[in-house]
Amino acid sequence: MPGLRARHSLALVQGLASLALPLLACQSVGIGIPKSEIPADPIAFNYRTPEEARRRADAYKDAENAQLDAARKQLLGDENAPVSREMYSSADHLKSYVAQVLGHKPQQEELSPGRLALLDPHSGRVTVLEAARRGSVPLTWSADHGRLLFAQPGERDFQVYEYERERGTVRPITHGPTAYTEACYVSEGRVVVTAFDAGSDVPRSRIEISRPGGGGPFEPLTEWGVEYDPTCAPDGHSVVWTRENPDGRSELRLIVLEPGAQVVALAPGRQPRFSADGAWIVYTAPLGKDWRIWRMRPDGSSRARIGSSERSEARPTLSPDGRFVAYVSSEALPRRYLYLRRFDGSGDMILFADGDGENPVW
Repeated sequence: MPGLRARHSLALVQGLASLALPLLACQSVGIGIPKSEIPADPIAFNYRTPEEARRRADAYKDAENAQLDAARKQLLGDENAPVSREMYSSADHLKSYVAQVLGHKPQQEELSPGRLALLDPHSGRVTVLEAARRGSVPLTWSADHGRLLFAQPGERDFQVYEYERERGTVRPITHGPTAYTEACYVSEGRVVVTAFDAGSDVPRSRIEISRPGGGGPFEPLTEWGVEYDPTCAPDGHSVVWTRENPDGRSELRLIVLEPGAQVVALAPGRQPRFSADGAWIVYTAPLGKDWRIWRMRPDGSSRARIGSSERSEARPTLSPDGRFVAYVSSEALPRRYLYLRRFDGSGDMILFADGDGENPVW
């Protein structure tokens, strides 16, 4: 798969040297949340230094201006005519997900792909995991927070690996030739993954499951399409993921891991994440032109929005005690900050803004 790049990535390396960086921005927005209330469990995320974030923002501005100029000439025939900036929004649109993860990313993303890091919510320190390559993104923690699945790009593809915190070691979970970008733990030591068919004329993906113990070959849980973002129930017996339909709408689907089980459509949305007790799923769903954080029961009932922010929100993840939601948002795109909100929707605050923070996993 020549030229394949990954937004989700990681590498097999012995030992994880780390660099501790001070967290300079932990400022409240609105009501705020006392630090004493926040669980101390580390949040894995994709981190860009302030300089990397600035360079990426400048590149986006240059690219956007070039696109607007081209639009004036091509669509309006007048390079001086006004063009809405919304025409070329850099929003996280699902339709471009597969293309981006397969390497067709804008130049500004290549300039600053970020590093895999751990955020201590109490001390405000960021620890960069030096053994993971640039562009690596966390996927999910084990129940005891002792192991972390993450993905990392290679020269020709990308695969899923596992980091063990106590030993500081990394081991591969998936192998080529298929490219794997996402994963979560289920029962009997198995993992559920997103597999990409890069050889197809139209890039496509599906959800697959390993054998007991985590080995291959992987068996499909879904047909080929645009299927991704799997999240596994804590009891290991069901999986929820995102499917993008041909009309561009995305929906959450669930399957119970037992013979003969049928796929169930739950709700419109994307980016699902189970709570640690399995009682809730947090996800994002469209509201007007933007995306907001919602919650629902695993059967699709009790849907409700979490909070009332006016910002577009992405990648929600619940704290291990289920009382807080960390998520990605920004006051000014393309910057990306980590925010924190109580599960009941109160107490919105900035958790990380010293550089960029994306893809949090708590």
